[in-house]
Amino acid sequence: MTYVLGIDGGGTKTTGTVVHESGKIIARSTVGACNPNTIAYCDIRKSLLNLLLNLQHQANDIWSEITYAFAGISGAGNSAEQQKLKELLTELLPNQMIISVDHDAVIALYSGTLGAPGIVQICGTGSITYGINERSSFARVGGWGHLIGESGSGYALGSKALQAAFLAYDNIAPPNDLSEIILHHFQVRTLPDIIPIIYQAKNPKEVVASVSKLLFQAADNGDKTAINMLYESGTDIGASIAALIKHLFNHQLVSDVPVVLAGGIFNRLDLFKESIKAYLNQMNIPYTLVKPKLDPVGGAAVAAFIEANIAINHQFSDVYVQSYKSR
Repeated sequence: MTYVLGIDGGGTKTTGTVVHESGKIIARSTVGACNPNTIAYCDIRKSLLNLLLNLQHQANDIWSEITYAFAGISGAGNSAEQQKLKELLTELLPNQMIISVDHDAVIALYSGTLGAPGIVQICGTGSITYGINERSSFARVGGWGHLIGESGSGYALGSKALQAAFLAYDNIAPPNDLSEIILHHFQVRTLPDIIPIIYQAKNPKEVVASVSKLLFQAADNGDKTAINMLYESGTDIGASIAALIKHLFNHQLVSDVPVVLAGGIFNRLDLFKESIKAYLNQMNIPYTLVKPKLDPVGGAAVAAFIEANIAINHQFSDVYVQSYKSR
């Protein structure tokens, strides 16, 4: 029997799980953030220590049998950060564990492909397109931060919505439903009243990203400006996916490449799906859109099993999901 430890470390929370090779969850816990771009290493250490103590308490009988640990950490996109985090986990974990640390996009990919090659398109507050081919070569498109470009992200969509509302306010663009929806959301009387709310916020990026759901609301109401912006965003997402598929899979574009759609923005996939597909079809890209079978920490467990050279069978995801529901 083989047990692994999977960790999904993000900017707001960190989740860990101990999983048996069948897919059964033995332990699961969630603690604070551990993104090294936004959190000091002393605080990351506290979060990880609390996480591991919680998991050990739940899985004490088999803790010494866990052989591999895989951590997908937001903000750990370069080898220097990965090495620092690996050293930290090595300090906190038993000697028998073989530890790997990588970007959280890896575990998002494996949450949908169960370890097979493919592309993951993540659209949350930020966005990134990431992929691994059958030669284990990896590459990315985007994910360079909201000031440079994160197509299809919550921030990008919220920013577009705000820009459209202010263009209408300045009589540069035709009126749209966004202005009233935004006023109601922020509980203000005039559009300029939201300026200090955004610019003086502790985290303006999160405030702007929250406006993306207002764009969805306007689209549901039939607002043409909102509908057009969402269609254009889907086209941008499709362009990122196409570029990465051509880069990583150009030598084998005879079979469909799985494209995992991950992140909260795709809770409204109905608003993006047609424009994503239209762009990929126009570019003659063979693809299959995939909704994740597991949560990201489940993808981390899959990555750990891959490191242990243990194949994931077709029942793994069913057992994992049922095990999660029964907890």
